Amino acid sequence: MYQFFESIKLLDGKLHLLDLHSERLNATRNAFFENVKDIDLEKELMIPCEKQNGLYKVKVVYAKYLESITIDSYSIKDHHRIKLLEKPEIQYDFKFLDRKNLEEDFIQEADFDDIIFLKNGTLTDATYSNLAFFDGKTWFTPENCLLNGVKRKALLDSEVITEKKILKDDIQGFQKIAFINAMRDFEKMYTFVQKDDFLLLNPSL
Repeated sequence: MYQFFESIKLLDGKLHLLDLHSERLNATRNAFFENVKDIDLEKELMIPCEKQNGLYKVKVVYAKYLESITIDSYSIKDHHRIKLLEKPEIQYDFKFLDRKNLEEDFIQEADFDDIIFLKNGTLTDATYSNLAFFDGKTWFTPENCLLNGVKRKALLDSEVITEKKILKDDIQGFQKIAFINAMRDFEKMYTFVQKDDFLLLNPSL
């Protein structure tokens, strides 16, 4: 049976983008299962008193019905060295719990801490994040994303970022990169240099 999940940001007692998470959860269930009733995550998620302060990740695992809900402390990961990997067959159209096709390239003792996947030279996503690139005026996100994440959708809807086809050869024309997902926004932005099939990142204020 297919299983899926949502990772929801809980910051100081507030659940972020809950409407978009519910929308995706129910669209996914309707795509894979018959005769399902919509689930209202706002009614399903109860936040314990001891987790009303600080940053947490609420992980909701589901199939036709909700299967588990966990709430864990979260800290935003730093990026340092990113591998550019051509993988034309890769797909991740739905937020499957099984992420083997995204994680199988992380070999033991890898000399990088994230991967940006390319399809025929076109940028898609990183392993756990959508991407945003800054050219000095505008933040762009690859239009050929693997998964239209809830944060990406929210930023597009608010016109903070703009979709654009981005090729590997275009990367050097940008000044900064950010990794965006439900748990992170623009808290960390990086200047970078491209060296062969790697991006070497430095935090930028």
